[in-house]
Amino acid sequence: MTAVRKPVTAKPTGAFNLVVAARFRELLKLVPSLRLKTSVMIVTGILGGLMEMVGVTLLVSLVFLLGQQGSPSSATIAGLPAFFGGFEAAISKSMLAAILVCAIILRIALGFTNSIIASIVSQQISGNIRYRLYSKVLTIPFQRFQHYERSDLMNVIATESHAVASAHASLVRLGINLGTIFIFGTGMLVMAWPIAVLGLIFGVIHNLTLGLFAETYRRIGVSALAAMEDLTQLTWTTLQTLKAVKSFGLEKRHETIFDALSTDAGKTWSRSDRMGAATSLLSEALTFGVILTIILSSQFLPVDFRAALSATILLYRLQPYIKEFDSQILALHGMEASLQNVLAIISEADDARQVVCGERLNQLPKEIVFQDVSFSYEGSSVPAVSHVSFAIRIGETTALTGPSGSGKTTILNMLLDLIQPSKGRITIDGKDLSAIERSSWLRLLSVSGQDVELMEGTVLDNIRFRREISEEDVRRAADLACATEFIEKLPSGFDEWLGDEAIRLSGGQRQRIGLARALAGRPEILLLDEATNALDEATEARVLSLLLREYQGRTLVIVSHRSSVASLMKQQICLVPAVV
Repeated sequence: MTAVRKPVTAKPTGAFNLVVAARFRELLKLVPSLRLKTSVMIVTGILGGLMEMVGVTLLVSLVFLLGQQGSPSSATIAGLPAFFGGFEAAISKSMLAAILVCAIILRIALGFTNSIIASIVSQQISGNIRYRLYSKVLTIPFQRFQHYERSDLMNVIATESHAVASAHASLVRLGINLGTIFIFGTGMLVMAWPIAVLGLIFGVIHNLTLGLFAETYRRIGVSALAAMEDLTQLTWTTLQTLKAVKSFGLEKRHETIFDALSTDAGKTWSRSDRMGAATSLLSEALTFGVILTIILSSQFLPVDFRAALSATILLYRLQPYIKEFDSQILALHGMEASLQNVLAIISEADDARQVVCGERLNQLPKEIVFQDVSFSYEGSSVPAVSHVSFAIRIGETTALTGPSGSGKTTILNMLLDLIQPSKGRITIDGKDLSAIERSSWLRLLSVSGQDVELMEGTVLDNIRFRREISEEDVRRAADLACATEFIEKLPSGFDEWLGDEAIRLSGGQRQRIGLARALAGRPEILLLDEATNALDEATEARVLSLLLREYQGRTLVIVSHRSSVASLMKQQICLVPAVV
C-alpha cells in the first residue's frame, strides 16, 4: 500500500501573532466545548497575576514603612497616592502586613486552583481527541482508510493527539500572560509612566526579535514530526515482518537504518533545544538591558524613588510573562504540523452507510441481486467489476469463480458493505442495500478469507474477536473448522497466546482459526474468500463436508479457484475480468 501522508509545510502567516488566532480556530474545530473552560482558566490565572502585583507593591511599601521613624500612621503606600489622585492613604504596619499575607495566600491558592483545572482539562482533551481519532478510524470509508499508513495512524493517535492538549495549554498561558502584562503595565503606568514606556518598548522589541525565530520553529516542528513518523513506520514494519527480516538475514540492515533515523531524530531535537536555549538567552539579555537602562537613567526620570522601585520590581517580575508569552507562540508554531495532522484525520468524512439509518431487516431475506453493478478503485484506470448481474438465492450454496482480477473479492466486499457500487444496484428482496440498516444486515453475515488477521491475544480471544460469544460456541466453531485437533496440541490449548504473526502456526492453521472466528457467531450467510486454499486436500475435504452439512438449507457463498470446490455448490457464478 502506498502511503498517503499529509505533510505540513511551512506557510507564511503574515504578522507574527496571527498564529494565535489560527491555532485557536483549529482547537475550536477539534474541541468545540473549550470556550468556557478556557475562559475560567485564563481569568483564574490573571487574578493570580493581579495578586502578585498587589503583593509586590505592598511589599515595597512595607519595607519603607518598617524603615520609617516616627508614627506609623503617617506612612503611605508607594504608588497609591498617584493612583488615587493624590489621596494620602494611611495604614498601620500590621494591617499592611495582613493584606500582604492575604494577597500572597490568594496568589498561591489561585495558582494551585489553576494547576488542578489545567491538569483535568488537559486529560479531558487528550482523552477526547484519542477517542475521536480512534472512532474516526472505525468510521471512515474502508477505501479511504486504505490510503493511510498504519504506522502514521498509530503515531497520530498515540503521540500527536497530546499536541492538542499542549496547544490548548499554550493558548491558556498566552491569555494569562497577556492579561497579566496588561495589569502589570497599568500598575507601572500609574506608579511611574516613564518606566512603563521603557517596559512597553522592551516588550515590542522582545516580541519582534523572537518573531524572527518563528519560521525556524515551524520547520523544526515539521522535521521532528517527520523523523518520528519514519521511526514509527520502520518499527511497525519490522515487527510486522520480523520472520521475513530474519529469513533474509536483514537484521544488521534494519539496525543500520534504525540507527540512521534515530540519529536524524536526535539531531532535530538537539536543534530544537539549541533554539530554545538561544531564545532564552536573548530574552534574558534584553531584560537585563532594559533593567540596566532604567537604573542608569533613574536619576534623570521624574519619578518618586519608591514608585520607581515598585515599578522596576514589577518590570522585573513582568519579564517572565513577556518571555513566556513569546515562547508559547513559538511553541504553537512548532506544534502546527501535529495539530494539522490530527485535524486532517478528524475532518475525514464518515462512511455514509454508518451515518444514515436505513430500514431494519427483521427477517431473513430471500434473494440478493446484483443489477448491472460496476466498481472502480480510486486511481485505477480499469474497473474491478464491470456491469455484472446475477442473483444469490438465500438458503442455497453458491460459488463465485473466475480468474484473478475478475472481481470476486470486490463482490464480497460489496456484500459486506465495505464499499458501494460505482454504478448499478445491489438489492435485498427488491430493496436497495444502501437503504437497509447496515448493522441489521451485517448481523446476518460473517466472512473468512485467505489472509487471516490475527491479533494479540489467546486462541480463544482470536476466535471470539471481542464479541459476546460463549466459550461453548467458540469450541463448536473450532470443531466445524477442524481446528480443535491442532489447538489442543498447543502448550496452553485455547489459552495459547498468539501475536499478529503467530509464527508457530502454519498457513492452514491460521486459516482454520479465521474460519472458526467466522462460524462462532452462527451467521445465516457465510462468505468464504479462498478460506481453505492453504489446507491440504484431505483437511479441506473434511472442512467442506462439515460446512455443507452445517449450512444445509442456509446460505454459503464460496470464492474459489478450485473447480473441485466450486462443483460442490448448488449454484455457480463465473466472473470475467473487466476490459477498458
